[in-house]
Formats: sequence, C-alpha cells, structure tokens
Amino acid sequence: MHILKSALFWRILLSSLLVVLVLGVGLSRANRAHEELEQQFERLVQHDLKLADDAEQLLRLMADLETGKRGFLLTGGRTFLEPYEHARRELEGLLAEAQAVAENGMEDERVAAFGRMVHDWITDVSEPQIAEREKGHVPDAAVADEGKSRTDEMRAILADLRRHALDEADAREHAAFESAGDSQRATRTVLLLAIIIALGSGAWIARDIAGTTAQLELAMSATGRLERLDPMRSPIGLRQDELGAVARSLTKMNGLLLDKDASLRATLADRERALDELMRANAALAMRDARARAYAEFVRELKALDVSALATGGLHTLVRLADAQVGTVYLLDDANRLVPVQATASDGRAIDHSNFSADGLPKNVMEKREPVFLVGDELGDPLPSLDLGIGHAPLRWVLAYPVALGNEGAGAIVIAGIHAPAKDAVEAVRDATRQLAVALHNAWTHDRLREKSIALTEQGERLTRANMVKTAFLASMSHELRTPLSAILGFADLLLTSPKEQLSARARESLERIKRNGDHLLGLINDVLDLAKAEAGRVEVRLAPVNVAILARACVAEVESLRSGKNLRLTVTGAETPIETVTDAQRVRQILLNLLANAIKFTDEGDVVVTVQETTNEVAISVQDTGIGIPVHAMKELFQDFHQLEAGDGRRYDGTGVGLALSRRLARALGGEIEVRSRQGEGSTFTLILPRLSAAAEAKGAAPSSAALAPSESPIKVAS
Repeated sequence: MHILKSALFWRILLSSLLVVLVLGVGLSRANRAHEELEQQFERLVQHDLKLADDAEQLLRLMADLETGKRGFLLTGGRTFLEPYEHARRELEGLLAEAQAVAENGMEDERVAAFGRMVHDWITDVSEPQIAEREKGHVPDAAVADEGKSRTDEMRAILADLRRHALDEADAREHAAFESAGDSQRATRTVLLLAIIIALGSGAWIARDIAGTTAQLELAMSATGRLERLDPMRSPIGLRQDELGAVARSLTKMNGLLLDKDASLRATLADRERALDELMRANAALAMRDARARAYAEFVRELKALDVSALATGGLHTLVRLADAQVGTVYLLDDANRLVPVQATASDGRAIDHSNFSADGLPKNVMEKREPVFLVGDELGDPLPSLDLGIGHAPLRWVLAYPVALGNEGAGAIVIAGIHAPAKDAVEAVRDATRQLAVALHNAWTHDRLREKSIALTEQGERLTRANMVKTAFLASMSHELRTPLSAILGFADLLLTSPKEQLSARARESLERIKRNGDHLLGLINDVLDLAKAEAGRVEVRLAPVNVAILARACVAEVESLRSGKNLRLTVTGAETPIETVTDAQRVRQILLNLLANAIKFTDEGDVVVTVQETTNEVAISVQDTGIGIPVHAMKELFQDFHQLEAGDGRRYDGTGVGLALSRRLARALGGEIEVRSRQGEGSTFTLILPRLSAAAEAKGAAPSSAALAPSESPIKVAS
C-alpha cells in the first residue's frame, strides 16, 4: 500500500503504460500483417507451385506413354511397354491430385480437358496401335498422325496450365513481399513513436529527479565535511514524495553526526596512542613471519578449482615468493590454442596479458612437458628487458614450467626477474611453480568436465520433459479413441445378436467384419493406453495363485486362428504337469499373447514352440520360432516404444511397435524379465522369466503387491 502513495511511482507507471499501449498497437498491426503474409505463402505453396508441379509431372507421364508406345511399335519389344504401363498406373492418381488442387474456372477446365483427351488417346490411338503391333500388323499411318496431333494438343494444354500457375505464383509472391514491406514501414513508425514518447517522459522524470538529487548531493557533501545544514535553505524538504522524506532524514542525521563527532575525536586520540605502541611491538614479528605467511597463503590458494582465481591470486603470490618482477600464465582455450590468460608484476599490478605471445618458450615447454630455467647468458645477447616505467632493466633469469599431467598438456607458467636468484632459493621456486602448475591443470580439467556435465544434464532434462509430454498425449488420445470405438462395437454386436433384426447374408458378413476389425483396433488402442499408463506409473498389478502351464496352453489355443494360411506348426512342451506361482494372470496372458502374435507374424513356415520350465526360484515361458530373426543392429532398439523392424510405406508386417515395449514393462512390474536370443534368418526365442512365489510368501509381502507400476530403466537382457 505504501508504494501506491508514491508520486514517483505513478509518474513512471503512467509513462510506461503509454509506451506499452503504443507498442501494443504496433505489435497487433504487425501480427495481422504477418498472418496475411502466411496466408499468401501458404496459397503460393499449396496451390500455385503444387499445380505447376502436377502439370510438369503430367508432361513427364505423357512422355513416358508416348515413348513406351513408340518403342514397342518400332521394335516389338515388351520391355518398352513397362514405362508405358507404369505411366498409365500413375496417371489416374496424378489427375485426381491435380483436379483437387485446381480452382474452378480455367484451371479446372484445363485439367478436365487434359484428362478426357489422354483417356481418348489411350483408348482410340495407343491401345489399338499396340494391339495391331502385337498381332504383327503394321500400324496405320493415319492413326499415328492423329495420335501425334492429340499429344501435341495435350502438351500445349499442360504447358499453358503450368505457365498460368507459375505466373500466379510470381504475382502472389510479389504481392506478399509488398505487404511485408508495408508492414515493416508501419512497424518502424510505431516503434519510432514509442521511442519518442519513452525518451520524452524519461527526460521529464530524469530532469526532476536529477535536480533534486543534485541538491541532496550538496547536502550530503556538507554532512561529509561535518558542516551543519540549515533547514530553511533546503527547498527539497518541502517536497511530499520520497525525495523530500530523504532530505528531512538527512537534516536530522547531520545534527546527530556532528554531536557524535565531538565524542569520537576524544576517544580516537587515546586509541591512536595505544595503536602506535602496538604497531612498534609487532613490527619485528611481522618481519619474521612475512615469508611463512606468504607461502601458507600460496598453498591455501592452490586448493581452489577456479582457473581465474588461481591464475590471478596464485600467480601474484608466486611472483612475490620467487622475488620475480613479472609472471604470466598460458592455458589452452576452447579451440586448443595456447593463449595468455593472466599476467602480473611484483607490485601486484595486473599487466595486459594480450601483450604477451604464447609462441616460443611457453609453447615449447608445454609440448615437451619439461621445465626450462634460464640464467644470465642462457637468455641470449642482448638480454630481454623489462619496462619499469622510468626505464628498462635487463632480465637476469626466466623459469618456464609446463601445466601438464602425464601426457596431457594444458599450458605453461613463465616467471622472470631482474635479480639473479640465490642458489638455495632455486629449488624452492621450482617446487612452488610446480605446485601452481598442478593446481592450474586440475582446475582447467575441472572446468572442462563441469561444462560437459552441465550440457549432459540439460540434454537429459529436455529428453525427460519430452517423454512426459508424449506419455500424457498417448494416455489422453487412447482413452478418447476407445470410448467411441466401444460404442461402435456395442451397436454391431447388438445388431448381430438381436432376433428382431432380419439381416441379409451380406449385411451380417459386413457387421462381422466391422466387429473383427473393431476388436483388433480396440486391442491396439488398449496396448497403447497400457503403455502410456506404464510410463506414467499408473498400471495396477493384482496378484493371485496361477497355474502357468494351463495359462500357456490357453494362450496357444487363443492364437490358433492367427496361423491360418501359413504352413506353421504351433506346439506346447513342458506344460503336462501343473506349474504354479503367485502373479497377475491377466498381465502374464497379455505378455504371452504379444510374444505369440509376433512369432506367428514373422514366421511364414516352420514351427512356433512354447516351452514352460520351472526351477526352485523361477518360472520360464519361452516362445521359439523359425522365422526371419532379428538383425544384430536392431537388438538394442528392440524394446523401444513404437519401434518396428521394418519402417516406411513398403514394410511387409503390420503393427504399432507397442507390444514388446509394453511386455517388457509388464514383466518387470511382475518382478520378472524378458530375455531374447536371435539370429537373422534362423528365428528368435523370447523368454518370459517370472519369480516363483507361494501364496504364503505373497501374503507376507515377499512378492510384488497390488501397487502402481513405476517405470523401470534397468537394462534388458539381450543375447544375439
């Protein structure tokens, strides 16, 4: 509520609302222009360019028809009729597509005229000539001339239609770009107006605030100089906004500070005398411990995993410890180029590292993974010099140390000084430089690993969100499809079973076909819905004692009709004696029916054998076929959602690719697993493994209970 009483708040808010209103009008106008432009381009692509493409395809078919016929008439070879027949098969579909794209008027009439003429040409000219040639007769020259005149006329119609469509496309494209230009100019005008309003209101508010803050600054300067303020000479104190309140508070603070200053001055004088005595006592101790503290600080800084902190603080401390005058750190960047990242001087100044080159000694040291220590004449003649600001001093020593671990090089450290180091200090300098090099390598490696980890984490989050959206969509759509389909099946079943309906044989056959196909579609939708529920963790498992042998035989009998029309034997072994366990019979039946249906679908002849086996702890049900088998490269994707061995319009086997993915999730929900063995061309064996539990164990909670199924990401057992 306090902010609503602020005058400054209402000034800024009203100015901002005015700018937003102008921008809103501009954006609305730009959006309308964008929608019009989208409609123009949609019309351009879906009608004009499509019609031109259809005309060009029809011209190609005409060429295939005429070339194939002419080649057959000249040579009598049946191979020339293959493009002719192929063109005839494509002609009807392409004509229907062109007729659907063409608009009423000239386009529609030309497509229809071409269709009539090409059919007449095939019926009256082409087919009779081919028939005469097959009989060994020489085609009539008059008929050939008539056919040529007709094909020329048809080509003219198609060329005119294509030219018309391309002209329309050019005109529409030109209009669309003109509309875009008008929209751009209007948008610029609105934006310019909004900028002018924003600048004007901002200048007005800034002028008011700047004048007031200038007076406040003068008052604060006077307070800083401990000068007393005169309330009568401060007009801003009369303002009824926040700045006026600040001015009044500042006047009160001025009085309090002046009173407090007098008291502090007396206390400060006493403390300065005590501090002077304490500083003289600590001077000697500070001299002894300075180097020890510097080295301890250096070691402490090396614990960081921040490259920038190490390159700055660690290098500065190293330069002081080594009594050097300059130091530089070179590291590999993201493009694996050796570049200087930090340079410092002995007095703590940060030197512009871009003035240093990575070529020469730093690059050589990093590549060879060996440190280099140069003293005196080893540096060459003349000696390299260091700019001291008032002159140049020659460098007396240089130490270059690789930032590397094993065979992995990450950079180099170079320090140099104008005073030759003492012999007993060289090893200490080498050791300190080595420690900094190791710390820099660790931090450099940590940064690269962290960047890769962040990228992988972001990718995983995107994939998780996408999978959640897909799961929700499948669950919603499967439910929406199943409701009307159930109604259709109910009405079909009612008509078939009602004694009052006198159905003809044809009507009854049609209803039975509707019911069969509807039941099949309902099964597919139920699989998709179960899969979506499994991914969302909403599938229930109801445990009860089950005779697995009887269940396996029942499933085999249920799929007996699927092998109709195939030379296929369907047998069950190992199910002669009862094999009992505690599990969900409905889910086991669903898994076995999926595995059996897949085995029969991919096996045209041979055997599908169901084997039931038991051990002390497990029950195994194997479905073995002698079908096409599974390629090695497809094994890893076998249990992915909606994955099929064959994809595209030319695949031989139908299905949704849901069965195996759902079966794996249901098996894991039951505490089991599905194992696969397969060899391409020799068949496959899918084995459902279930835990063998007694009713007593289930009652004690040893088995999976009737709980919601949580999605599992454990690896599937696959063997080739």
